[in-house]
Amino acid sequence: MSAHAYILYDAVPEQLIDSALRHRDTVTGAELIAFDNCPFSGEIRETSSGVTQIEYAWPHSPNLRHALDDWFTHNGIHFTVVM
Repeated sequence: MSAHAYILYDAVPEQLIDSALRHRDTVTGAELIAFDNCPFSGEIRETSSGVTQIEYAWPHSPNLRHALDDWFTHNGIHFTVVM
């Protein structure tokens, strides 16, 4: 079973948006974004209702899960995990 964490693009603090690195995956065409000190890159997606969100694969490893969770919490970003 795989899970994903979702955050709203608008919930990311402006200073993180300003310093983020973006690129398009050459294989899938996905728009990816990497934030300072975040352990993973996320994929920028627009929902059918027009909301822009960032999707992260939710790691199987507890240590990696905690690292991503801690980064969200440290930056005051609310997130949802969907299995």
